[in-house]
Amino acid sequence: MEPTAVVLRRDPFADVQELLSRMTGLIQPAVETEADRPWVPVAEIDENDQSYIVRLELPGISPEEVDVSIRDRELCVSGEVREEREERSHALRVRFGRFHYHTSLPSDVDADNVRASMNDGVLALVIPKAQRAQSHHIKITQTESTDEQSQVKGAQRGT
Repeated sequence: MEPTAVVLRRDPFADVQELLSRMTGLIQPAVETEADRPWVPVAEIDENDQSYIVRLELPGISPEEVDVSIRDRELCVSGEVREEREERSHALRVRFGRFHYHTSLPSDVDADNVRASMNDGVLALVIPKAQRAQSHHIKITQTESTDEQSQVKGAQRGT
């Protein structure tokens, strides 16, 4: 069985937010250290007829370290990666500490039936679309019997 590759795109809004945060840090003195500042995972959002699919890159993070919630049409994914300390290791830890991702969802989501799974460091959320009231065409037929006509007249009178 060949491994499948998952290609994730960066969230442009998260990139702009990170850039603004860095620019603000140049103007204002840093209040928090780099370790205290949350990082934003790479995210991809797709849509099909039945649902929205959100994928987040969370390499090296276990599902127990991730919290997913939807509140007021806002998807929030957060957690914390604890730094592992090894005395003899000189490995570079790219990301540790808090992480946070949030995005607004359309009004047609069914928040009660969201499914989440994690595989190879990719968190996948399937957010179903709410079923909309569908219109049905009603065929009008010619009334031929007097029984049907009396039923209609009785329904109009409330009997």
